[in-house]
Order: sequence, then structure tokens, then C-alpha cells
Amino acid sequence: MRNARSGLFALLFIGICWGCTPPATPPVVPDPVNWEGELRLLPGDSTFMPCGTRRALRITGPGLDSLSRRYSWLRMVPGQWIKTWCQGYLRAGEGGKGDSVLVATAYQHMDPDVFCPPVPVDSLSGTYTAQIPMPGGVRSEDLVFLPGGDATIYTQVNGRETETYGRWGLDSGGNVVFAEENGRFMLLFIHGSGRLTRQLPSGRMGPVHVWSGPAERLRGIFGRTVRWLDAVATANGGTLHAEEVRPAMSLDSIFQGPARAALDTSAKDSLNLDGPDLHGKWAAVSTVRDVVHLVRSRPRPNR
Repeated sequence: MRNARSGLFALLFIGICWGCTPPATPPVVPDPVNWEGELRLLPGDSTFMPCGTRRALRITGPGLDSLSRRYSWLRMVPGQWIKTWCQGYLRAGEGGKGDSVLVATAYQHMDPDVFCPPVPVDSLSGTYTAQIPMPGGVRSEDLVFLPGGDATIYTQVNGRETETYGRWGLDSGGNVVFAEENGRFMLLFIHGSGRLTRQLPSGRMGPVHVWSGPAERLRGIFGRTVRWLDAVATANGGTLHAEEVRPAMSLDSIFQGPARAALDTSAKDSLNLDGPDLHGKWAAVSTVRDVVHLVRSRPRPNR
């Protein structure tokens, strides 16, 4: 009798404790934020790649219907990437590992005429060279892709060299892109086995550039300009290292106090700047890139 009563109390205790168990807490849904990237839609496979990354996110959620309708309305070819703005939040993928799914909550905008900036991949940096036949001779073209994304195309025709500046990297489709710095044009290349094959707007394949060595930062006008800046800084007690100079560096961070006055004096002589140019064009420069552009427009410095 006592054992039966003890068993009854045990069952009652378990039942009471079971009834006191709090209900499961629903997962917290993050607040949606704005996303900017490129979207690709395929049957059963929707992918979003945020600008500035090579991170492919599977996209789902209530906003995907609006994104799909807009994608179709713009007559995009299935699998084609398009610049997209939307709202959403990240959640863990299958197995709860990492944030690999973008839950789209609202469509914002799509534009097939703009693209995310290319993302440089240092393993593809280097110099790629092509000899391109043309009427009356050969055009030599070097693509110099520096680690970090700076790029210059050096073109030689009949002994004359021109330089085109820009940025390079991979687009969402994994192709190498050269984007001219002022947005005037983009060049697309298919990469593989140390070769870059130019893809023409018609879809045909163009010249093939073959890897010919590491990328040289201090080449051409940029190199001459930086070596000049280095010489002025060193002569005035500075510690500028030419290999560490980058186009976006401000002159004020390199030349301070008397050193800046010395640079102004050197610019007048080395760049052959007269009064209007000295007080106009030179006064407007603020970065190394600005100086390079000014040097390009002037006769070669007398050094």
C-alpha cells in the first residue's frame, strides 16, 4: 500500500513539473537591413552576392517573389547577374552552420546598367602581356593588376606608350574585370592557366594576355611621380618609402610643415608650372593620384 501511494505521488510530481515547463521561446527574427549586391535567379537556385565580397548567399523569404517578378520584367536571361537592392536579414543555413541564407523581406531596386565594383583576388595579380597585330605593325599591351585592386594598362604603339588607370577584380560571375577609373568603359576577361582572354561585347573572344611576371607598382608615370615625391621627402627629413605609396594617400600625410613648402617649390621647377598653373592646377591637388594626373598632362619632369 505504501509503495502504491509513493508511486502515485511520484506520478503527480512528474505531471506537475511537466506542466510547469515554460513554452518554447520562438526564435528572435533580426530587424531587416538594406542589402546591395548582385542577384542571379535560376530554377531552384537563387543567389545573392553582396557588393565587395565573393560570398554567395542563398536567397529566400517573402521578398523573393517581388524580386523574381522584377527580374522577369527586365527580361533577364536565367542565370544572369543584376545589380539589386533589397531589405532582409541573415539566418543560419542547413545544420545551423554560419549565416549563409539571406531572407529577403522587401524589394527596393534593380538596375541592369550598373555593377558592383570588382573584387580583387591577389592570387590573380600580376602582369599579363599580349602582342596584338594591327595595320602597320603590332600593339603591345600589358595589363598590370596589383594586389589590392589598382590596375594600369600600358599600351605601346610605334614606340609610344600610353597608360590607362583603373581597378581590377572578379565580377559576380567569376570573370576578371578591368574598370576604367572614370567609368568610361569596362573590359571583361576569362581567366585560366595563367591566361586572360578578352571577351568582346559581341560575345566573341579577343586577344589573349599571358602572365609574364609579377605586377610592378613603380612603373611608368606613377613610378616616376612617386620616385620624385620620395626624393623631395627624403631631402627634407622625411621617411617616405616609394613602394608603400598608394594613389589615395593625401599629400598632407606625407609632407608636413617645411617639407610641403619644399614640394611646392620642386613642383614649380620639375613640372614647369607657371603662375596660373601653380596657383590653379597645383593648388587643387590633394592626393598622390592627383599629382599623377597632373604629371600626365605636363611635359616629362626634368630630373
